[in-house]
Amino acid sequence: LTGRRPDTTRVATLESYFRDLGGNFTTIPQFFKENGYNSISVGKIFHGGNSSPGDDPPSWDEVFHASSKDITWPHKDPGFNKYSWKSFTEAELTKPLVDTLEADWVNEKMKSLAPGAKSGVAPFFLAWGLHKPHLPFLFPEEYLDLYPEDSISLPNNPYVPEGMPDIAYSNWNELRTYEDCSGTSIGNDLLGQINVTFPDSKTKELRRAYYATVSYVDNEIGRVLDEVEQLGLAENTIVVVWSDHGWQLGEHAEWAKHTNFEIANRAPLIMHFPKNTTGGLRTTKLVEMVDIFPTLVEAAGFDPLDVCPMDSHGAALCTEGSSLLPLVVNPEEPEWKDAVFWQYGRRGLHPNTQIPRKMGYTIRTQKYRYTEWVGIDLLEDGAYQPNWEDKAATSELYDLEIDPEENINRIDYDYYKNAIPVLSQKLRGGWRREPT
Repeated sequence: LTGRRPDTTRVATLESYFRDLGGNFTTIPQFFKENGYNSISVGKIFHGGNSSPGDDPPSWDEVFHASSKDITWPHKDPGFNKYSWKSFTEAELTKPLVDTLEADWVNEKMKSLAPGAKSGVAPFFLAWGLHKPHLPFLFPEEYLDLYPEDSISLPNNPYVPEGMPDIAYSNWNELRTYEDCSGTSIGNDLLGQINVTFPDSKTKELRRAYYATVSYVDNEIGRVLDEVEQLGLAENTIVVVWSDHGWQLGEHAEWAKHTNFEIANRAPLIMHFPKNTTGGLRTTKLVEMVDIFPTLVEAAGFDPLDVCPMDSHGAALCTEGSSLLPLVVNPEEPEWKDAVFWQYGRRGLHPNTQIPRKMGYTIRTQKYRYTEWVGIDLLEDGAYQPNWEDKAATSELYDLEIDPEENINRIDYDYYKNAIPVLSQKLRGGWRREPT
């Protein structure tokens, strides 16, 4: 939402607010609000709590949450949050689920916004954050019918990669807090340790519930997109559908999202630009979520954002991403960047901070995923930096051309000894070393 990367926002936990730690950065909705758009938040856009008090008021003209009005609200403790998933019969849904309620609200809101938007008098920026498929998986029972039990497969690789450093593994505590997924319930006190996962039957059960939840929210998104069409907004409205992370469903004996594995970091990103993407375009090029901000700004007809300076903590408006519009013109643009980056913290936090002691910094190219695990040095005023000489563990190298599931860490293979220094240099150099 800020178009900045984690080491710039300095946000590494859900207890950190970017405006306090990183800088008073302009967000995507704030940019449009300040440029004459009616900026509206629905559902889970900012995470909430300490990470964005009051849904970040500078970003919005209007905020709506249905989470206190849905069927699950009266049963929060213990109720529907006690177990990892639940399907609802039609009789049980005396009130809708939260994503259905918010989809209804979005559709009604668009009806009131459409006349002004179509006339060009009152443009709007509307962001709708769906709550699912976040845990627990909650959905109408009918969506289970899309996935018969005998159609659910087990992961191809229910084991950690050969040669993986222990620091790369997450014990998926988030999922194990649900009663039906606890070590006690499963009958295995070692659950969550390396290579200790659920029995096959539980794995299939959870995968089926996740698939059903995804189909449920997909239907809600479809209802809203249908309304965009029916209101005559499709030909002058930019639409972006994206998710903030991937998800592990037993691959590498992992669950949820707290790793550097590609499956936990690769996410959907679908964009509609009126008249430019009507025929459907796909690209094999590497893109990042920081690319969304500069793309929307240019697609809406504004001047391109400046690239952020080396120290951008005092720069309210700039970008650390790249506009995707060149890929709309040519999905295989040869001058496009050839690497993307992500990171994840480990080994707890430095005392009295929300800054990890160690960090796994990752670079992804067309051929490789390479990660270095290093210590984090604290600086003044909440700043920090990677200490590339403080090795926290063995690095990771996965050859995605022959091992797309990341099942073998090839960091010690002689065949790759020339590639590793190049990847390390590009990783440490960061995104600025890439063509813009």
